Amino acid sequence: MRLGTCAVGLALALLVAGSACRRPAETGSAPGAPARPGAGSVEAALAEGDRAFARRGDPAQLQGALAAYGRAAAQRPGDPAVELRLARAEAFRALAAPGPAEARPGWEASARAAERALRALQPAWAAAIDAGEDPAAAAARVDARAAEPLYLLAQGAMRAAQATGPGAVLAVKDAALGMMARAAELDERVDAAGPHRALGAWRAALPVAAGGGASAARAHFDRARSLAPDDLLARVAEAETYAVLVQDGALFDRLLAEVLAADPARDPPRAPENGIAQRRARELAARRGRLF
Repeated sequence: MRLGTCAVGLALALLVAGSACRRPAETGSAPGAPARPGAGSVEAALAEGDRAFARRGDPAQLQGALAAYGRAAAQRPGDPAVELRLARAEAFRALAAPGPAEARPGWEASARAAERALRALQPAWAAAIDAGEDPAAAAARVDARAAEPLYLLAQGAMRAAQATGPGAVLAVKDAALGMMARAAELDERVDAAGPHRALGAWRAALPVAAGGGASAARAHFDRARSLAPDDLLARVAEAETYAVLVQDGALFDRLLAEVLAADPARDPPRAPENGIAQRRARELAARRGRLF
């Protein structure tokens, strides 16, 4: 599916691939913000954001990180070091949200910031997208320097589409799957094996004819666990998608039990994400009767 035209009805698809439709306000600069302030003010904002983001499990600290990164992005639009931080923080905001509707703005904002970083790092990719090349095909132009923004762009696109509805997923699935598969080729370890975690969940949710299926999902979840054995988000995703797809209640129960029994602090840098995984495991366990 070619998404690089204004005829596409899904706003996020336009953000991902419809560059001809982009308004100036979507480039990441705030109205009236100085284009090139002194480096010190930007670096100070980034340092403030980094300190707060390290404690992102506290909602107030997360908001502080977002505010600081937002100031830096407004002052230095398109700087990959700034935009990547903003994309990560927005993705965490979405991950921590109580439900899909509340998560969608964060996923969209993460995708926009990731695209800005990707454009700066990979001009050939940007040129291909602006020329109307299919996003999945254009992803082949991305090299390892931009694996993370490509991953965050694909993740934001699909997750926001999932929060919108089945029609939105159909509109972006080919682009998102293609970009995420390329991200896995470039750096499969990014975000605790995030590309395999995402591909496992997405392929479990899609029919074989649409690029999904149980065997493909199983392979990605196995690879995610081998790369990041302490990551709890992948086990929740596996329970919610793969175990439900194959109607394996025993696997569902075992995965959630592993998550709930784990110590989130065992992997300190991922403790906030693992804490969210435990919350989601409890919520998923409460829905078991409707899933099997």
